[in-house]
Amino acid sequence: MLAASGTAAAQTEPFLSVTRGAGAESCPDAARLIERVEQLRGRPETGASGSYVVEFTREADGFRASIRSGSGARELRDRSRSCAGLEQATAVTLALLLDSDGQASSPQGPGAEARDARDAPLPAPPAPAPSPSASAERPLVARPAPAGAGGGEREASTSERGATRLTLTAGAAGLFGVVRPFAPALSAELGIGGARFRAAIGALWLVPQTLELGPGELRETMLGGAVRACFAAAGVGALRFDVCSGVHAGRLKAAASGFTRNDAVEKTWLAVPIELSLASLAGPLGFEVGAAALVPLRRNDFSVDGVGVAYRSPPVGALVSLRGVGSWLL
Repeated sequence: MLAASGTAAAQTEPFLSVTRGAGAESCPDAARLIERVEQLRGRPETGASGSYVVEFTREADGFRASIRSGSGARELRDRSRSCAGLEQATAVTLALLLDSDGQASSPQGPGAEARDARDAPLPAPPAPAPSPSASAERPLVARPAPAGAGGGEREASTSERGATRLTLTAGAAGLFGVVRPFAPALSAELGIGGARFRAAIGALWLVPQTLELGPGELRETMLGGAVRACFAAAGVGALRFDVCSGVHAGRLKAAASGFTRNDAVEKTWLAVPIELSLASLAGPLGFEVGAAALVPLRRNDFSVDGVGVAYRSPPVGALVSLRGVGSWLL
């Protein structure tokens, strides 16, 4: 009776143990990882030929998983801000290792089982994970890692960076050559985009400006909006360089005071931007720095009869902006 009880306990002992280092608490524990492996294989693991030790650690540029067993060791890395991609890669690798060790040991006797397990090479990094509902009869396909790729870097991290994101930006801007040589402004945008393209709609508010002119002055204000589209000319990861264009539109108002006749005049401001942008959009928080040439469709210079023009704008203006970015995966 005692021998039978000992055998039953050994059969139910988990084939996998997991340790998580500092900063890697979001990575899966042993129970979660075993569940993922059994989902991939389509059946519970009850007769593993060896034990597996997985260690998750947090690194400066992502997460790392070390897998050790009697047949060797393997490391997987994921340059992502979450452990979700590495969790899937580790589960797929363990499923392949279990299948490989089981196939190597089944045709031979007990004496050759341990020797074959030690000599069996570790499988190559897995292809993107199959559906958890895949049956055990459908084999998992492993593909060799491309030359120069860091051990175990996951395609999932690249797809996460290139997934569709909703962005909200807000920050400060400077208008050059529109109402005066320099005028500060505030801007905000709501956008959506993916790996290469993004589009946004936003608002631009000009800090009120006062221009001295002869015996009086002009006070200018503007509230406008913008629609723009951007294409990533370089980089789709942590930093990207975009080329953007669209249209800026606003209502420009000038109110005179201190003159014999004081009037208020409103004009429509339209300009086409040609912009270069440096942005960090991969994580939940980022930034964007942009510099745009503004080609006005109509120049709006205000003047006072008998006094002159308050400011004569150049043929091309400029807009420089610095914004903080909040980003959410859709």
